[in-house]
Amino acid sequence: MTDNARKLLSDSRAPADEQFAAMAELQKTLMPTRSDLIPAGNIAPIIDWMRENYAEQEMNKALTRNNVIHFPSMAARNRQPGMQSVDLDDNQVGVWGDYYERPGAFGFDSMRMMVEQTPVLSAVIWTRIRQVQRFARAQENGKGPGFEIRMRDRDAFVGKPEKESITALQTFFTNCGWETNPRARARLKRDDFTSFLTKQVRDSLTMDSAPIETEFKRNRSQGMDGIYAVDGATIRLCTEVGYQGDDEIRALQVVQGQIRSAYTFDDLIYVPRNPRADVIVGGYGQSETELLVKTVTNLLNAMTYNGKFFDSNAIPKGLLHLTGDYDANDLAAFKRMWSAMTKGIANAWTMPVLVSKDQESKAAFENFGQEVNEMMFSKWMVFLTSIICAVYGISPEEINFESFSSKTSSLGGNNDTEDKIISSKDKGLLPLLHYFENVYSDFIVAEFSDKYCFRFTGLDDEDEKQGFEEEKLVLTVNEMRAKRGYEKIEAAWGDAPLNPSLIGPWQAEQQQGQQDFGQPQGEMAEPADENADDDGQPLGAASGSAAPAPAGNDFGGDKDSGDFGAPAHGTDKPLPAASGDEYEPNPMTKSFGLPIFTIEA
Repeated sequence: MTDNARKLLSDSRAPADEQFAAMAELQKTLMPTRSDLIPAGNIAPIIDWMRENYAEQEMNKALTRNNVIHFPSMAARNRQPGMQSVDLDDNQVGVWGDYYERPGAFGFDSMRMMVEQTPVLSAVIWTRIRQVQRFARAQENGKGPGFEIRMRDRDAFVGKPEKESITALQTFFTNCGWETNPRARARLKRDDFTSFLTKQVRDSLTMDSAPIETEFKRNRSQGMDGIYAVDGATIRLCTEVGYQGDDEIRALQVVQGQIRSAYTFDDLIYVPRNPRADVIVGGYGQSETELLVKTVTNLLNAMTYNGKFFDSNAIPKGLLHLTGDYDANDLAAFKRMWSAMTKGIANAWTMPVLVSKDQESKAAFENFGQEVNEMMFSKWMVFLTSIICAVYGISPEEINFESFSSKTSSLGGNNDTEDKIISSKDKGLLPLLHYFENVYSDFIVAEFSDKYCFRFTGLDDEDEKQGFEEEKLVLTVNEMRAKRGYEKIEAAWGDAPLNPSLIGPWQAEQQQGQQDFGQPQGEMAEPADENADDDGQPLGAASGSAAPAPAGNDFGGDKDSGDFGAPAHGTDKPLPAASGDEYEPNPMTKSFGLPIFTIEA
C-alpha cells in the first residue's frame, strides 16, 4: 500500500482526493512513535508530576471555594496561609477607620475608674501585686520566690556557654533590657523588673490588656534591646487589612482619640489572659471587672447608703404626738426646745410634732420605720465581697474580709484559714504567674534562643517544716549534718538514724556486731581447750609444736564447698579422741558452725 501511495503522489493525473488519502497514509506510516522520541523510563516521572500538580490544584480550589462561599474571610479571599475562618466580624464591630474599638459600653477607662472607686477591687488587685512583686528578683540561693532562666529540656547538659547565656538573660530581665545603669534606664523610660511586673499585673487584672513594647537594636539581626510596659487602655487592634492598607500593622496607640503609634507584630506583644473566640470582640480579652459590674454597683450602693445613714440622713425615726389644748406660743416654744435637743448633724433626724385636742394632755412618741439590720449591711457586704473574690480566684481572708460561707473548709487541716489562703493562691496566683511565664518565654526569651525559658521559682516549694520531717524519716545524723553544711561526726552515733522508730533496730544491729558468736574468718583466737596447758599447747604434744589447723574454712566446713555445717576433715564420721574413744562433736557447736579441734596422741 505504501508503494501505491507513493505512485499516486508522484502521478499528477491522480485525482485530488486520492492524493490526499495517499498523503495521510504515508504520514501515518512514517510518523515516529512516542517511544522513539522519549524513552518510557524518562517520561514516567513527568506524567506523575502532572498528575500530582493537577490533584493539588483541585485541592486548592476545594479549599477556597470561591464559587460556593460568597462572603469568605480575608485570608480565604486573598488565598493567604493561616486561619481561613472569620476571626473578626466586620459587619458587627464598629470600625473606627483604621482600627476597631472594644465592643460594649464598658470600655477600658470605665474599668480603670471602677477599680479606683471600689475599695474591695483595689484590695484584691493590690494584694496580687504585692504577692507577684516577691517574684521580681532573680533567684540566687536556689530556693524561694524569684525567677530564673533555665533550659527547656531539664535533662539537657548545661555547660559554661549555657551558664553565661542564662546569667545574661537574667540580667536582661532584671533591667528590662541590656542597659544596667539606672539613670540611663530612666532616660530611656525603662523600668526595673519590679516596676514592669507591677504595671503588667495591674493592667491585666483591671482590663485584661497588658501590652509590651519590644525595642530591637538598630541592626535588627543583633536582637532585642529592651522591653516596655504600655498603657493597655490606649491600645486598639487593627482589622485584617491593617493600617492604611499595611497588613503588617497589628495595633495602634490611640490617646484622646488621636493615633500616636503604630505597632507591627514584632513591635508589640499583646496576649489576652482571658482570650475569647467571639468574632464580636476580635482579639480583645475579657476582664474580671466586666463580670462584676452589677456586683460592684450593689456594693457601692450599700456603701453609699451606709454612709448617708450617718452624715446626711433627713428621714425621722418617728414622730412626737402631743395631746392637749396648747396655744400657739406654747407649741412654738416646745418646737424650738425639742429641735435644739434632738436635731443631728446637718439637720439629720428632724422631728415632726403632731397636736391633738380630743384626749388628755400628754406626749407620746410614735416610732415607725425599720432599723437597718445585720443582713442589710454586714451579710450583704460579705456576700458581695465573696463574689468579687470568687471571680478573681482569691480568698476573702487574703484581703482581711470574712468569708460568706460559715462552714469549715473541706480542704482539711488544722488551720482552716491557712488552707483557704493556700487554695486561693493555687486558683489565682499560680495561673497569673504561669500566664506571664508563657508570654515572656515565647515572645522575649525565644528571640535570643529557643533552648531557654522563663520560669518563676518558689511556686511549688514544699513547706520547710514538712520537708524537715520527711528528711528525718530516711536520713542519719551525719547525712543531715552534711545537708546543713556541718562536719561529719566520727563517733558511732553519727550514723544513727533520725527516725525514732529506727533507733531500736539500729541499736540491736550495733549490739549484734559487738557480740562474740565464734571465731570470725581467720582473725579470732582459738578457743581455750581444757586439755591444753597454760601456753595453749595440747597435752601430750611436743614442746613448741603448734596445734594442727582446722580443716576447711573457719566455720568447720570445706573451704570450697561453702558448707558451714560440715565437720572437720570434710567427713561426717566421728573424729578420734586422745583416749582412743570415739568423739562426737557437741551438737550446739555444730549448729553454730564453730571449728572442731582434735588432740593428737
